[in-house]
Amino acid sequence: LIIDGTGQAGRKGDVGISGEKIIFAGEPFSGCWEGKIICAEGKVVAPGFIDIHSHSDFNLLLNPKAESKVCQGVTTELVGQCGVSGAPLEGAVKKRKKDELVDSGLSINWSTLNEYLLRLEEVEPIVNVATLVGHGNLRGAVAGYENRPATKKELQKMKTLLAKSLEMGAFGLSTGLIYPPGIYSSAEELLALTKLVAEFGGIYATHLRSEGDELIESVQEALFIAEETGVSLQLSHLKTQGKRNWTKLPSLFRMIEDSRRKGINVHADRYPYTASSTDLDILLPSWAWEGGGEKELKHLEEPDSQDKMTKEILFHNPEPEFWDNVIIATVKNEKNRYLEGKTLTEIAAQKKRDPWDVLYKLLREEELNVSANFFFMSEENLKQILSKEYCMIGTDSAARSVSGILSRGKPHPRGFGTYPRILHRWTGPGKLFSMETAIHKMTGLPAKKIGLDNRGIIRTGYFADLVVFNPSAVKDQADYGNPFQCPVGIEHVFVNGEEIVTDGKITGKKPGKILRKRTN
Repeated sequence: LIIDGTGQAGRKGDVGISGEKIIFAGEPFSGCWEGKIICAEGKVVAPGFIDIHSHSDFNLLLNPKAESKVCQGVTTELVGQCGVSGAPLEGAVKKRKKDELVDSGLSINWSTLNEYLLRLEEVEPIVNVATLVGHGNLRGAVAGYENRPATKKELQKMKTLLAKSLEMGAFGLSTGLIYPPGIYSSAEELLALTKLVAEFGGIYATHLRSEGDELIESVQEALFIAEETGVSLQLSHLKTQGKRNWTKLPSLFRMIEDSRRKGINVHADRYPYTASSTDLDILLPSWAWEGGGEKELKHLEEPDSQDKMTKEILFHNPEPEFWDNVIIATVKNEKNRYLEGKTLTEIAAQKKRDPWDVLYKLLREEELNVSANFFFMSEENLKQILSKEYCMIGTDSAARSVSGILSRGKPHPRGFGTYPRILHRWTGPGKLFSMETAIHKMTGLPAKKIGLDNRGIIRTGYFADLVVFNPSAVKDQADYGNPFQCPVGIEHVFVNGEEIVTDGKITGKKPGKILRKRTN
């Protein structure tokens, strides 16, 4: 069954590959075929899945095999999300990234986007890679991590860095407006940058300023920017965080759909889980991040700052069960490895301390290098978000491996399970999607949004990025306790005509391409 990624009804037939391209697709082939034949009777042949929200920027340099992605059928990743990208790297942002990666063995010896893309080409990633420019890279490079408006001179430097990166092949800009330094930017700063992105025909992907208490205002800002500049807007991992905010979803949909009716090009993406995952220090008040990591660590040492932080955290989160919903995912140091997979409540009980004291101590000991899974979302809201025709599927995960440095901790299971989970849990008769709709959200729709040429659809002349799966067997197996489990039912995966997964096993071939956006 060929499901071509357009959303059109599937059809029985054959697909032929020669070199990198699809040379026929549709009616059963009746001629003489001298190459390899894969019998896909009873299986689905679809375009390879396009991860429209990936964080593999540096992980692909550490291990280009991207096992967690290819085992679930991903053939292309769009990195550079949430304001963080592999380049440009200058000034304070370069120092910060070097410090973060010092234990990984990865040498940061590049500055420009082109140098970063060439470095990616050298390691020969197994998947295709496209990138956005992180706004945090731009602001961090010219203004550091101070809580203040950018000067006119600094804004002009940001625009120059952005323009150069777009000319080098970036597909747009991303912001992480809940993280430093993006949190310190004004709407005017974002308008100036996104106007430039629109001129290049790129997209603007935004991690909103708030996904909880200020969700409506944050979406309003993003929609205003898109309307004023004409930029193509992508709302990253759309969600309603925190039970008190679950009722905001109808208003959220109404705003987005009103904008779409006005002709604003706005879409969203989402992973099919009700837990989010990010750095543990997201729990701290934003003032604690000002000035960068060294100042943040000082705040975590000072009793007065601790008291102030505790009051603010408990004011916004007074429920005792709040701490039950935060599970430590990864730490840096071996001595704290036993905490991975435990809630802050469990750790606090074990150490006979308050959970906020555990929070501060762990962040100090790990020098802020702690990630966590946060269980604050609604299953019903998830279903409604996924079902919207403008919502695509993304992992919001970096590529992981089953061994080595990228196999540490208990990260979010979305890294191994996103696409099979959609196909198993949400797709089919009586479920959220038809198979055609689900595949479209993973392939043709993101390809069109990003602006990928000749990808995302099974069509003659298009690149042969393909996945063959068993619709009755496909299923995710990764969970929060055991996140490094490959799915079942993904049988064959092709990237640029090369078979990178055969009978569910990774072949070792690395045919991925570094994709650059064409500029006029």
